[in-house]
Amino acid sequence: MEPNSLSLEWTGSEQSYLDSPSVEKLQHITVGRYGGNTGSGAHKNEDGLLVWQSSSWEFAALIDAHSSWDSAELIIATLKDKETSIKEILDSKIDVLFDPIEQFLLQLFKSDEFKSQCRSLDGEASCLICIRKENVLWWFSVGDCQLYLIHDELEKWGQVSLNQRNFYEWIGKVNTFDKAVPCYSLGRRELRTGINYILMITDGYLDAKEAAIPIPELCRSESLVAAFLNNLHCQQTVDSTTLVHWSVKNELDAAIPSDGCISQSKPKKSIDHYRQN
Repeated sequence: MEPNSLSLEWTGSEQSYLDSPSVEKLQHITVGRYGGNTGSGAHKNEDGLLVWQSSSWEFAALIDAHSSWDSAELIIATLKDKETSIKEILDSKIDVLFDPIEQFLLQLFKSDEFKSQCRSLDGEASCLICIRKENVLWWFSVGDCQLYLIHDELEKWGQVSLNQRNFYEWIGKVNTFDKAVPCYSLGRRELRTGINYILMITDGYLDAKEAAIPIPELCRSESLVAAFLNNLHCQQTVDSTTLVHWSVKNELDAAIPSDGCISQSKPKKSIDHYRQN
């Protein structure tokens, strides 16, 4: 395990950031938190996050709970309890990394112990976990947290969002892993050559009537994160918004068609309605 890994752990029960947008740097990762406008009725922040990073990978869990902080706190505590095992897998070679981490996390959430703990909770949560190592981004998603990957080659085709918001899907009191067939999303994406911008975000920002800063523009400039969150406060949004943002420069060649070119016959798709992704 790499000795110089950094971490950040937080739930809204510790600090709510009501009326107080916050931006924090953890080396090359930017974390933004805003709990909502109390003048509009916001009174608590039920988001949570867990970020680990080393010189060769990033691991981030983003959680959007409701009814209470219970589910966010349980998910974070469960991951932290297995921190050593998870990081040992993350430190392995990339060609043998993703199958084991996928199996490990799913077995963790499917375990009888975890499911029993969930039944005693008040409320449930959406959960998005992302891992980036070398030129690959992996994700696991339950619920409606959003994941964006921004790169010029992808954006020209209208590809900015990696996952779909799924409603009626949670971990907690109501628990997808208590179903006969658990429902969740898994994905892997090769990063394109050059700069790739990654954004994980809870959905409170969708309360804003106007998006002053489009998601692709936000992703390309970490300096805009504070303005993005301040805009939510000015628009008196009630729901909390938490985001994790970082960029990765991929020096490796990315896949291209065997003929070396991509057809330009398809029109460029609009991303003006990114809020509906």
